[in-house]
Amino acid sequence: MRIRQHVNPLRSDYLSIPLEPLRLPAGSAIEVELGSADARFLMERAVEVPSGRYVGIEIRRGMVDVANRESVQRGLAQVQSVFANLSVDLPRLFQPESVTRFFINFPDPWFKQRQHKRRVVGEELIEQMLPLLKPGGEIHLATDIFAIALDAMAVLEREEPRGFANLRAPWSFLPASRFAARSRRERQCEAQGTRIWRLGYVRL
Repeated sequence: MRIRQHVNPLRSDYLSIPLEPLRLPAGSAIEVELGSADARFLMERAVEVPSGRYVGIEIRRGMVDVANRESVQRGLAQVQSVFANLSVDLPRLFQPESVTRFFINFPDPWFKQRQHKRRVVGEELIEQMLPLLKPGGEIHLATDIFAIALDAMAVLEREEPRGFANLRAPWSFLPASRFAARSRRERQCEAQGTRIWRLGYVRL
């Protein structure tokens, strides 16, 4: 089965996706990866911290099916991938203050100027994420595209009160990942020696 590498999240048929309910074991902590692809990162997180619950949001249905089959095969009931559009569906999936961490790992760059509106991290997404995070909850972003990292930092550190604090220092990148888990793209960048820009923020 061929799975598309990039999908336009603003296409009309992706703005009203019927959502499947979350089927996770009982617990409190929920970590969410936005654009989770094959959910390798979340599966490694589940091995690292088995008591957590992990949800991947992915707009490519075929990739969701592949990831969920692997989670079942590996006995990782605490990992679920969901076919959804993170641009509009987060409030439909999660209750206020129910998420411990959001991860955004290597979002699509959409290099062309006319495609910039499709980029994941912007004002609207941050406004959706803030009420869903628990106080003390975190947002982590990793990318090998400096422009994306800088744009995300500008949104999260704008002058008017946002409700987030940089985990290192204002306008600073994290020197290394705080987690043992790695996405497929992250391992590839590390193997090639490609610079990875990492951001971490906590909800005040």
